[in-house]
Amino acid sequence: MAKDTVSLHTGHRNRMRERILREGLSSLEDHEVLEYLLYHVIARQNTNELAHRLLNRFGTLSGVLEAPMEELSSVEGVGVTAAMFLHSYPEMFHLYQVDKAKKVRRLCSFPEIGEYALSWLAGQKREQVLFILLDAMNRILLSEIVYEGSTSMSEIYTRDLVRKATRFDATSAILAHNHPSGEFCPSREDIETTEKVSDALRQVEVMLIDHVIVGGNDFVSLASIGCLPQIFDSGYFDQPPKRLVADKKGK
Repeated sequence: MAKDTVSLHTGHRNRMRERILREGLSSLEDHEVLEYLLYHVIARQNTNELAHRLLNRFGTLSGVLEAPMEELSSVEGVGVTAAMFLHSYPEMFHLYQVDKAKKVRRLCSFPEIGEYALSWLAGQKREQVLFILLDAMNRILLSEIVYEGSTSMSEIYTRDLVRKATRFDATSAILAHNHPSGEFCPSREDIETTEKVSDALRQVEVMLIDHVIVGGNDFVSLASIGCLPQIFDSGYFDQPPKRLVADKKGK
C-alpha cells in the first residue's frame, strides 16, 4: 500500500475517533459503525468498502452481528479474526446485561420483574428458563438459569425448583423463560407449566408471584395481564412485605 494511501486512512480513522468522542457512536451511520468496529481487527486498511459489503450481504447492522461465523468468514476481506470479533458482540452485550442485572437487589413491582427477566433473556437463540427466589422483603436470594436448550417448559423438574426454594428459605418465586421465535404470548404449555410449578412450590409455602415470557426485546408478565388469577395476586406489590406486616402485629 502506498505511503500516501496509508496516511489518508490514518487521517480518516483519527477523524472518526474524534467524532465518536465528541458525538458518540449513535451519530454514525450503520456502515460507519461497522467500519469503526473493523478498525480494531484490521490494521492500516480501508474498512469502508468491507463495511458496505457486509451490509449488502446481511441487510442490517444487527444482521451482520448476528450472522453465523462461517457466513461472515465467507465475505471477501473478512478473516477468521474479524468474523469472531463481530460475531462476539451480541454475546458480549448479553454478558453485560446479565452482569448489570446482578446489581439489582430487590424486585418491588411487576414492571421491574419484567425488565429484570428481559436483561437475562433478551436476544437468546436457545430457550432458557430463569428461576428467581425472593425473601419476605422482596430481596433476591437466587437468580439462576435452571434449564437451557431444547428443554420444553413441560419438562421442568419441579422437584429441583422446590429443593432450591427450600434451601434458600424463600418466601416467593418468579419463573421466566424466553421464546426464541420472538413471540411472547403464552402457550398452553406455558400455562400448564405455571400451574404445575405453582402447585409444587405451594407445598413448601412459597408463592409463585409471576411468570414472565420474553420474546425478542419485549415481554409479558402473566400476573400483570390477569392471567391465572387463581395463582397470581395482581395486588401483591400493593401490600407491605410480609415481614413488615408481621413486625407491626408484634408491636
